[in-house]
Amino acid sequence: MHAPFDLVEVEAGRRLHVLVEGPENAPWVVFDHGAFGSYVDGWWVKEALKTDHRVVLYGRAGMDWSDPAPEGTPLTPEFHIADLRRLLVALGARPPYVLVGHSMAGLRLHAFANLHPDELAGRIFVDAMNPKYLRKPGAMRLLNAFTLLLRAGGVLAKSGLLRAVAPFTGDDIDLPRERRAEKRYLFRKPDHWTAARDEVAAIDPAAAYFDPAVTVNSPVSVFSRDADGGENAGLVRSVSNQGGYGRLFGLDGQTHTSLLNPAHAARIAREVRYMTRMMVPLAQGRPSDQAWVDSRKSGYNT
Repeated sequence: MHAPFDLVEVEAGRRLHVLVEGPENAPWVVFDHGAFGSYVDGWWVKEALKTDHRVVLYGRAGMDWSDPAPEGTPLTPEFHIADLRRLLVALGARPPYVLVGHSMAGLRLHAFANLHPDELAGRIFVDAMNPKYLRKPGAMRLLNAFTLLLRAGGVLAKSGLLRAVAPFTGDDIDLPRERRAEKRYLFRKPDHWTAARDEVAAIDPAAAYFDPAVTVNSPVSVFSRDADGGENAGLVRSVSNQGGYGRLFGLDGQTHTSLLNPAHAARIAREVRYMTRMMVPLAQGRPSDQAWVDSRKSGYNT
């Protein structure tokens, strides 16, 4: 299967797969998928924002249709953040950005805020990880077990056994038929498993870019399938206590991926619009008043 969208060069001879939609003068929003996800996980977020925001969906190095990282390069959060910034420069993007991260992308959202706080208009965590939980007893054992699972998946993908399973994988995001077919294709793609394994194996909870002592007060919203807000609930409280914008949506009964379906994507979009109205300079473009009113009507009532 060929790359469905553009392959953009970020270094000589190395490209990342990317889809960009939205007005050229609009605020920029980047969706970062989880460890075994793909660009398509942010599909409905993009659809909900593309009328008044410039939305970026992309695959990290070695994942979906993106070229692998240079040989021997550890796929750390710091590397992926540098790669994303190279991509944004190639696309002509203008900070500050809103970053939307799902699952293990939460680690990169924390790291990005510590490394480049001036480039952020806000962060939205969607059932996302917080690096401080990796410092808890037993957490690294679980992470290592996940690495082994990804290694086993890669072996099965290379053997061809996942071809029979891929058509039956679930879809809580409720993707369009063509996008669902792409996601199922990636489920049986060995390189996708390998890149996911390598980036999980490269996570170091003691890395300086995860330093919890660094204070970042840009807006934060958290969507979690846990009623108490999950791993990033404390981040919302911290930002709010310092006079910043922090909102938490504990959505008991949802699944890890259903939080990206059309209904929840519309609510994520409402939070994005609020952040860009607060943080993006007028000269750079902001969502229209009507788009803001419409998003309020489609969002949560609280």
